[in-house]
Amino acid sequence: MSSQNENSTRKETSIDSRSPEPSHNMVGRYVALMETNDTECESWYYFIKYDGNETNLNHLQEQLEKVDWHIMEDLSTFDLDLEHFVSATTAKEMTKLELNAHSFHRKFDGTLKKIDLDFRKRDSDETMICKTFDQLGYGQIEDYISDEDLDPEDLTDTEYRSSDEDESEFSDTEVSGSDSSSEEEEKEHNRRNSKKKSRSRGKNTRTTTSANTIPPSILNTENQSHKKNKKKLHKRN
Repeated sequence: MSSQNENSTRKETSIDSRSPEPSHNMVGRYVALMETNDTECESWYYFIKYDGNETNLNHLQEQLEKVDWHIMEDLSTFDLDLEHFVSATTAKEMTKLELNAHSFHRKFDGTLKKIDLDFRKRDSDETMICKTFDQLGYGQIEDYISDEDLDPEDLTDTEYRSSDEDESEFSDTEVSGSDSSSEEEEKEHNRRNSKKKSRSRGKNTRTTTSANTIPPSILNTENQSHKKNKKKLHKRN
């Protein structure tokens, strides 16, 4: 298994000030790439615009279909459905669902690059699962497609911090003559921060995962011998 599984940090989903504004496309057909992660016990849907990306989507599908997918400890499985489409509106609405603890579903309106998972004829299913995870795990599909449809409220708390500090300074100046007003502003500021943190999407940092997000039954029944065997198997391959 790649050292990325233990030490790497995932990129925060954000809109860089130097990046183009999202197009917020609301027309056309979308397909879903689903990632199901063993560690987080969650499934994440990545909605990708189909029209214009057919060739590279089919290329990815051909590779994924070579794998006999099954859950492996600490890894993810992937499934791409190219037979059933959803509208741009449905894809957008899915990104607003607050069902997962680690990451929200995501919608991409840009052009998909060709993804080569580097499968070899001698690769076992376990090896191919590891290779796929190394390239696409924890939302790394974002490295191959542009124009993620994000609204301001979808950004992580980090993106809000500087603007909130500016707002706080301005509010302090405005209410300096009234203690009661200052207290009210502070409460409102804390409420907004709490809401923004709850909307923090796909922070791409495995270090943020805590025991609280994993059922105790899974933590208490971790099979150490299976982990050792899995690492040996990957090393042989």
